[in-house]
Amino acid sequence: MPKSINKFKSLTIKLFKLFLILFIVFIGNLRAQEIQVSNETVFNPITDDITKKIPPLDVLIDSALINSHRLKYWDKEIKITEYELKTIKREWTDHLSIQGDAIEGTWTSLVFVHDQYGNEVGTLGTTDQGRYSVSVTLRMPLMSLWDRGNKIKLQKTRIESNIEKMKEDRQSIRANVINLYNELLIQQNMLKLDIDNIEFSELTAEMADIEYQNGKINLSDLSRIRDNLNRAKYRYVDSKTGFIKAYVMLQELTGIKFNELNNWE
Repeated sequence: MPKSINKFKSLTIKLFKLFLILFIVFIGNLRAQEIQVSNETVFNPITDDITKKIPPLDVLIDSALINSHRLKYWDKEIKITEYELKTIKREWTDHLSIQGDAIEGTWTSLVFVHDQYGNEVGTLGTTDQGRYSVSVTLRMPLMSLWDRGNKIKLQKTRIESNIEKMKEDRQSIRANVINLYNELLIQQNMLKLDIDNIEFSELTAEMADIEYQNGKINLSDLSRIRDNLNRAKYRYVDSKTGFIKAYVMLQELTGIKFNELNNWE
């Protein structure tokens, strides 16, 4: 009879522990869901996939090109050189002059008429009339005429040069966005690896402390193991710094505001 009671008590305790574990897991899931809902705008580099938290790569590239002040500068520079080309093509009009005269008054003139006998007789007559004249003059130095073609070719070359510089900057911006994007992916993977390495190194260090106290390892081995732990922590800090730097620089380059980084340790 006592053995049956003991078995019943043991079974009851096991069921209670199982129920307690399930209850804790259930509460933990609810809490995790609450945190996820309340922090939709917060990004955790350790647990979240960065490719799902920031826009796609092609969107980032397009946004960087649109918001680039350098490209806007080249666009204006190209327009300036195009206007200058039009001015050069019209320079010949600087040597063109148009002059006009308008005179109105009474004019006296000698008029020949035939008398009744058929003789030609000259007589003075006066008339009121207006006289108008227009003249067009083109005076261009030969050197200006000779050099006009060179000036036009030179200005066209400047336009083409500015266009090439603009294309070069576009390629540079695209490359920078791609590099920063890939750097984020690499740094996030490094962060996860560094955390696993720290956890393993901490466990190894705890075991080493016990073995040192039990005299199984010497002080030199303990120092080496602790040094490995410190190196793992340093690599984690370095990866974290690199990740934050690339995250912020990509926002600055594209002009897009990403989710806030949570204060993870």
